[in-house]
Amino acid sequence: MRNRKYRSPLATGISLKSNKSSLEGAEGKNLLALATPIFFEFLLVNIVGNVDIIMLGKYSTEAVAAVGGVKQLLIIQNVIFGFICIGTTILISQLLGAQEIQEVRGIVGAAILINLLIAATLGGVYLLGHNYLLRWIRLPGPLAEIGRVYFRLVGGLCIFQAMTLTFGAVMKAYGHTKEVFYINLGVHLLNILGNSIFIFGMFGMPILGVSGVGISTVTARGLGCFVSYRSMKRYCNFTFDVEGVRRVLIEKGRQILAIGVPTGGQYLCWSLAQLIILSFVNTMGSHTIEARTYLMLVASFIITFSLGLGQGTALQIGRLIGAGEKELVYRKCLRSTLIAFLIATFLSGVVVTNRLEILSLFKPGMEALNIAYGVFGWFFFLETGRVFNIIIIRSLHAAGDIRFPAVVGIISPLVVAVSLAWILGIALGYGLVGIWAANGIEEWIRGLTMFFRWKSRRWEDKEFT
Repeated sequence: MRNRKYRSPLATGISLKSNKSSLEGAEGKNLLALATPIFFEFLLVNIVGNVDIIMLGKYSTEAVAAVGGVKQLLIIQNVIFGFICIGTTILISQLLGAQEIQEVRGIVGAAILINLLIAATLGGVYLLGHNYLLRWIRLPGPLAEIGRVYFRLVGGLCIFQAMTLTFGAVMKAYGHTKEVFYINLGVHLLNILGNSIFIFGMFGMPILGVSGVGISTVTARGLGCFVSYRSMKRYCNFTFDVEGVRRVLIEKGRQILAIGVPTGGQYLCWSLAQLIILSFVNTMGSHTIEARTYLMLVASFIITFSLGLGQGTALQIGRLIGAGEKELVYRKCLRSTLIAFLIATFLSGVVVTNRLEILSLFKPGMEALNIAYGVFGWFFFLETGRVFNIIIIRSLHAAGDIRFPAVVGIISPLVVAVSLAWILGIALGYGLVGIWAANGIEEWIRGLTMFFRWKSRRWEDKEFT
């Protein structure tokens, strides 16, 4: 049965004027033009993440382990904000492809309002419940104390991140991926400068370590939020009228949540599964926590290429679905999956071959180095399996197939990954190697399930426009 179509224009207080260039957006650009800025955006985030760790490694190895543990918990906030951003991007892309511009105005306004409310609520939870949350992931007491201020700053002021992601989602749906990259470049360069000031005491500032990194992060994000909003107004001709707020939130919020909750729910469950697995790792000692932090950073570079291709492909698919080009959609997803698989295989090979040189960049202790060194053999297995989920799940979402990926994405990480991580990592005593193997098995099971779903073409009658 086809999903409900949303076609009637709304006379709301939110204005999002269009012109020919905005209508073309992602539809008029090839995959490389769309994916390249997104790739560099993700790469930039990963580089800054590594710079943070390298800088903190010169400050203390305990700081590295503390930030690594806290960041896994903070991933939850980006996943929750992603609920709304996913729904926003999918709906805007399909509506622009169908040239239903009147509908877009309400989608943008509702997305901003919903993420604003979520961020305010989440920030309060982080500020008031930080002690409970740090105990829940079993972060050792000394490490929790080191990361406490960082956690409260970055988590409590997550409203900046929420709004920046929302404004960026709108701009990406309009095809302005390059502009989003430039904004993120400025934010992260500012973040690096702030880290240098507070970690090394530049310009006579006090050395604050992890707390200083937190101050630097929220300051850079606050400025990035302001610039992102101004850029969205400029490139998408957006204006916001408070008088239309209530009506927009009710009438358009439901459409976004209908997509965002199921799709975001699967990413949330994956993150929850990783938090549970992290709690297993945290019982293995600070050296294992430190080793995992380095390994996750290295893995994030391999994932970056797939993420860029996945988002670029999804933007194209949303437009093409709206225009009724389903045969072209089918081929685009499979082609992107093959490209991403080959890239992941090549990069995993480079990483495994040069694992000692890569690890030496972080200057880990000998115990952490030995633990991390033994895990690298599983990079091929995990990262190639992950490709199917990154590319195909995003393509299914863009095509409007929401429920099936959500059900599989909720069950598989929590049941398969968590169970196998406990069995292999804890019960059988394989430690971090067992954790990596468990995640790899789960990624392949879920990835192949998504592949056969795409091949079945059951997604062809699921669009929203």
